[in-house]
Amino acid sequence: MAATEAAITDDTVAIVGSAPNFPHGLVDPIDELSELALSRGIGFHTDACLGGFVLPWAEKLGADVPPFDFRLPGVTSMSADTHKFGYAAKGTSVVLYRDRELRRHQYFRTAEWSGGLYYSPTIAGSRPGALSAECWAAMVATGEDGYLAATREILRAAATIRDGIDRIPDVEVIGDPLWVIAFRSESLDIYRVMDHMSERGWNLNGLQLPPAVHICVTLRHTQAGVPERFVDDLEASVAEARGEPDTSGAMAPVYGMAERLDTRGTVEELLERYTDLLFKV
Repeated sequence: MAATEAAITDDTVAIVGSAPNFPHGLVDPIDELSELALSRGIGFHTDACLGGFVLPWAEKLGADVPPFDFRLPGVTSMSADTHKFGYAAKGTSVVLYRDRELRRHQYFRTAEWSGGLYYSPTIAGSRPGALSAECWAAMVATGEDGYLAATREILRAAATIRDGIDRIPDVEVIGDPLWVIAFRSESLDIYRVMDHMSERGWNLNGLQLPPAVHICVTLRHTQAGVPERFVDDLEASVAEARGEPDTSGAMAPVYGMAERLDTRGTVEELLERYTDLLFKV
C-alpha cells in the first residue's frame, strides 16, 4: 500500500487491483486501494476478469471473500470475463461502471461525419452480435443455481489439491488462494517439477518473479479422482526432481533463463516484434 501511494502523481487517473490476480490467485487489498483512490479523487478499477464469476458465488457458499465490488465506494469500474467461469464463448468480456456518466466516456459518437450520424458504444465499431447472444444464453441457461453448483465443486477440488500440496515436502503454496493455486520451492527447481507434471499429462503454467507453477482449477478438475491424481502425480514429480542433475528438463532451462534475465526491456522488444510478425501482411 505504501508503494502504491508513493507511485501516485498528478498525472495518475486510476489505480487497478485484481480479484484475484492470474499468477497466484490472490485478491489484492481492494478495500484499502479503493479508499486510497477515493481520497485522491481518482478512479479505481477492479480487475475481476478471472474471479468475476467465481468470487460472488464463493462468498454465498461461505468462503472468506473480501469485498471487491461496488459495495466499496471507491470502486468506479470493474471487469469480468464471461468466457472464463461464466461459461460463454470468448470475445464477450464485460466492463461495468459505477454510474452512467462514467460509462459515457467509452462511447464514440459524431454528428459531423459526411456519412451521417454515427455512434458506437465501444472503440471497436463492429461487434459480433452472435457472441453477445450466445453469452446471454449461456448465462441464462446456467443461472444462479448453476454457478453456485459449479463454484461449490471447484472449491472442493481446489481444497483437496491445496491440502495435498501442503503435505508434500519441498513445495509450498503461495499465499491463501481459493482455486488458482500457485506453488514454489526453496530447495528444488520448480520448473523441473513442472516438466515431470507435463510428462504425466498435466498442463500447468510456469511463473516467474518468483519461480513458481500454478494450476487453475476448473470444472474439468472436479471429476471423480482427478484432484487426488494431481496430488499423487505432484508428489511423484517432486521426488523425481529431487534426485536428478541440473541438466535435465525441457521447460526448466527456458523459464530459468527468463527468471535470470536483467535485460527485460530487450525481451519486451522481442515480444513486440514477434507480434508485428503475427500481423504482417
